[in-house]
Amino acid sequence: MNAYQPPATNPPPASGGGQPTSTGLDPKLAGLLCYILGIVTGLIFFLIEKTNATVRFHAAQSIVFSVATIVLWIAFFVISIVLYQISWTVANLFNLLTLLVWLGLFIVWIVLLIKGYSGTKWKLPFLGDMAERLAGKAST
Repeated sequence: MNAYQPPATNPPPASGGGQPTSTGLDPKLAGLLCYILGIVTGLIFFLIEKTNATVRFHAAQSIVFSVATIVLWIAFFVISIVLYQISWTVANLFNLLTLLVWLGLFIVWIVLLIKGYSGTKWKLPFLGDMAERLAGKAST
């Protein structure tokens, strides 16, 4: 008689976000590209991506992370100048601390690139929440 056949369904796309991008790029590649040049590529994808929420989130997080890094760089620069006026030794110790912070930020940037390419929505503490709100406001 009739053999049971399950209804035909299309499997979800293997790439991140599960939905196509309005740019025509693979969502995984778009997520990676959001972080490549920081605020520049973040803004580009934030402005042109209209359909994929995961790519929009990565673009917003790239913008927020870049702005936070720039603000941190300015603050460290000012503190360094002030410390050089006070003591060379203290300023040099502060510069060592600054180097460690930049190394940490570089590692975070590499992780963001990997997470963007994996298609998963990986949020940074505090900055990820800001990016989520930014991406959500812009999409409505």
